[in-house]
Amino acid sequence: MSRWLVLRTSASGEQTHLRITHIFRHCVYAIKVGEPEAARYARRPIRILLSEIDEMADKPNAAWGRIDLPPRFSTPPSDGSDRARSVEAAWGMIEPLVTAFEKEENLKRSRYTSLIRQRAEALDVSFITLNRLLLRYYYFGGTKNALLHLPAGPVPGTAGYSQANIDDGNGKSRSPVRRGRKGILTHELGENTFIVTEDDIGDIIDCLKSALRRGRTNIPAVHEEYLATKFRLRHPKIHRKYLEEKHPEPVTLRQFRYYVDLHAQLNEDLAKNLVTYQRRSREVGSLHSSGPGEVYEIDATGGRMYLVTSTDPPISVGTPTIYLLIDRWSRFVPAAYISLRAPSYEEVRHVLLIAFTSREARFKALGVDIDDKRWPIGCVPAVICDDRGPEFMSESMEKAIVNDLRIELTPLPPLCPDGKAIIERFIRELKRRMSNAKLKGVYAERPLDPVTKRVARKAEAAAAHTLADAYRAIIEIIVDHNNRPHSALRERKELSRAGVKPTPVNAYRWGLENISGVRSPPFSDEDYYRLLLATDFGTITNRGVRYKGRSYLPANVTAHSLLAKFTSNGRKKEIRIDKTFPHQLFVVSPRGEWGEFHLDRNGISALGTLTLDEEEAFSGQNSLLWARAEHQSRVSRVAAKSKSTKIGNKRGKASTAEHGREKSAARQGETIEMKKKLLGEILPEEVQSTRPPAPSESKEWARIEEEENRQRLEQIRQHRRKR
Repeated sequence: MSRWLVLRTSASGEQTHLRITHIFRHCVYAIKVGEPEAARYARRPIRILLSEIDEMADKPNAAWGRIDLPPRFSTPPSDGSDRARSVEAAWGMIEPLVTAFEKEENLKRSRYTSLIRQRAEALDVSFITLNRLLLRYYYFGGTKNALLHLPAGPVPGTAGYSQANIDDGNGKSRSPVRRGRKGILTHELGENTFIVTEDDIGDIIDCLKSALRRGRTNIPAVHEEYLATKFRLRHPKIHRKYLEEKHPEPVTLRQFRYYVDLHAQLNEDLAKNLVTYQRRSREVGSLHSSGPGEVYEIDATGGRMYLVTSTDPPISVGTPTIYLLIDRWSRFVPAAYISLRAPSYEEVRHVLLIAFTSREARFKALGVDIDDKRWPIGCVPAVICDDRGPEFMSESMEKAIVNDLRIELTPLPPLCPDGKAIIERFIRELKRRMSNAKLKGVYAERPLDPVTKRVARKAEAAAAHTLADAYRAIIEIIVDHNNRPHSALRERKELSRAGVKPTPVNAYRWGLENISGVRSPPFSDEDYYRLLLATDFGTITNRGVRYKGRSYLPANVTAHSLLAKFTSNGRKKEIRIDKTFPHQLFVVSPRGEWGEFHLDRNGISALGTLTLDEEEAFSGQNSLLWARAEHQSRVSRVAAKSKSTKIGNKRGKASTAEHGREKSAARQGETIEMKKKLLGEILPEEVQSTRPPAPSESKEWARIEEEENRQRLEQIRQHRRKR
């Protein structure tokens, strides 16, 4: 321990830095130090016993070191300059005090204040000025350069900057200098010397009004748009350096807000489109989490976009459902999934499967440029917090998540919207980012009034993105969110102490290694796939498994040995099945490998391209079609007999129903095709494409069938003539 060294200690999760200013026989005096700007509020040195300082230094995370001086104080002024003369004058004022305080008795509170007051009266200066000079000398480690004058602020009532050169006091002119605090990245990116002019302010206001005319937006989004457009055109060299990370942000968000508030005059229509958020109270006890992987929040939301199929011509398939998973502690998003099917556990399990398995294997077939390094694999959490949606409260969800993965489900009580406010906030941010990305078919506001309904109709008419395109856009937004600084992480002192950037992905990685201790998921991709399968019951005999009226035959050794334990009398048995790909099912074995069963050829042929969910959904429609066909056939026969009845063809209703069935089939097909790419599955050869046939294909098929029937009828007639 020596004079001017700094001791870093941790108490109650907060760091404290003590600079040693005096060392005596039984004690030392130290002053609390921090950011350079905090020197204005420094307090006098405090007395600490040697035994106490040694005890503080021996604690975990305590260390001795030095703090670098600000650039202004680290460079001494040249001899004979005004700055050098100013330093010497200030040193002459406090030098007798520095000498007097080398004695321990003079550092006591009453004596310390009395000596400074006597010196101030002798020099006819303010006590506060003299005290601050002395404390700055101690605060910055006993350097005379700390006594330099700080730059003066602008004179009240004058303009911010003048483009004319300024007299520096020595008869020479100099360009205006950017005022204010230096950015924290100044030592990495250099000093920001850009000065906002009247032309730049005009560009800021023009950019704001232009963005508000297009729809609802907020200040951060307009600020980014200004830097990318107006600023780039007016200052191309600085913009290029900024993108190359060789120049700090020339116009900061804080500056942008200041000039908008000062100069923007918006009419009522434009002001309605400016979104402002009011910060709510943070006293929400349900949002606490002690580390990453402890609590995940899950939710589903309707995407405000209209999609089309990848067929030619494309078919409008409406809006998708987006499933999201977020870590409460780090705000890291481990998974997202998008689907055109109705909410169900079959859709929820895909977002969980994506969270715990490799990104490269999942998204390679979709053409998404992502890997496990850019988007780390999520760990299995201790708790998943969900609302009371039917897809989250199903029996399959409980068995797969609670019983197999040992994850606790904590459904929120009714009327508790802030119970998972973190994911709700992210959903709002996701929709805002999708709207700002100018994706075709996207609309920003919920269609509730005539204006927002008109915007939604225009989005539907302009829809040009498929389900896979929308998924790729969402993943890019999530990766950007995971690598963008988050204000909540800035308040976590353990991250700043460890030198971790306050981004969700960095906080998540650091927390898993230093807090939770969970480094990687404990299961393989195949294990997760099987554990997240839906649960149902089938009938098992010594020949196979019967499920939904179809036969499943054994496909591995475990399945054959399992059937040997049963007779021809069927017994009810719990099974695991993927209802989106029902060509195989599993019978859980208490130990070892699961019994695997595959659908036989007759079942494959009968099922076709339908999933079990679709089959259940279409069961009522099949009955309706059968009854309708039988009714129309009977009416036709009765009409033929009565001769006088004329039957009208209701083309409008028929065409509307046909369009609805075509749209429903297209929605199912798009979702199933994307799932196959995510899971790497290939359907058997018997299973054809899920897309509905084009009208020309349907007519050609009908013509061929009619020709075959005519030929078959002609053969029957010839056979009868031979008789």
